[in-house]
Amino acid sequence: MFKLGKLKGLLTIGLASVLLIACGESGDDKIVIRVGHDSGVQHPVQDALLEFEKSLEEKSDGKFDVQVFPASQLGNATELLEQVRRGDATMGLGASTHFTQTTPELAIWESFFLFDDAEHARRVLDGKAGQETLKPLESMGITGLGYMEMGFRNFSNSKRPVEKVEDLKGLKIRGYNPIQIKAWEPLGVSLTNLSWSELFTSLQQNLIDGQESATTSFYTEKFYEAQEYYTLTKHIYTNYPWYINTEFLGKLSDEDRSLLESEVAAAIDKERELMAKNEEEMLEELPGLGVEVNELSMGERQKMGKIMNEAISKDIIDQTGKDLYDMVMEEVEANR
Repeated sequence: MFKLGKLKGLLTIGLASVLLIACGESGDDKIVIRVGHDSGVQHPVQDALLEFEKSLEEKSDGKFDVQVFPASQLGNATELLEQVRRGDATMGLGASTHFTQTTPELAIWESFFLFDDAEHARRVLDGKAGQETLKPLESMGITGLGYMEMGFRNFSNSKRPVEKVEDLKGLKIRGYNPIQIKAWEPLGVSLTNLSWSELFTSLQQNLIDGQESATTSFYTEKFYEAQEYYTLTKHIYTNYPWYINTEFLGKLSDEDRSLLESEVAAAIDKERELMAKNEEEMLEELPGLGVEVNELSMGERQKMGKIMNEAISKDIIDQTGKDLYDMVMEEVEANR
């Protein structure tokens, strides 16, 4: 089914390009919006986008025609970004960590323990810092619209509960990119570079002791079948930028653009609401699935963050530039 869906998406790219051009030429034509993302069909992102589709079409009296393509049907996160750049797709969404190669300024969000809670993260991302880190996309012909979210990444393992930083020492965990590996190593953990698809089997076969991911991923991937301890470290808040082809946006009338942006904001709020509800329900279910859940204290989080960020701050500044880095850190502090 996945391959068929992806093939269907690719075959319609040419037609989509014609439709997008036609939209700019005649007010009588439907304004077709093709929006893709890499989350599953039961993910809050998909639910919020379906609500966006319904609401925008109704409020425009059918003038907008929104087509939602979930589960990487139009390609993975980086492929989708390129499609939106070319105008073959209209909108895309994906975790900012996937875009740091093309937009290194987004590497700022790879810093650890930036936020106290989700509300703190949203204040920062919806404000000056979030806007400025999306601006570099404009050089690619892409406009950032805002941030949905995957939520905080937390830590799981099969050995012991993590109640203090020292409890991490000696654990073998998954590594997945150079900055993440460099940040965890000073804590005394051993990292093995593994793809996401290899992770469950590696946990199940005790090739590694633990991993770190959002609660939604921990639950839906059934990591609880191989992990006994889940610690709410909240060490990284994974955001999910929503972006649009700039040329497409520029061809809209003021009225149509205002409606579109209003519905985007409503969909972002909806996705955040659904994500928070999902996480709460999943955390309530985990003890019944044999998982011991605990929350790392703020003091231990700060201690852990100091060690990790000292190891990687120079690498991040090299990508973002010192001015942007300093501005974001000031905004993080100002919004606590």
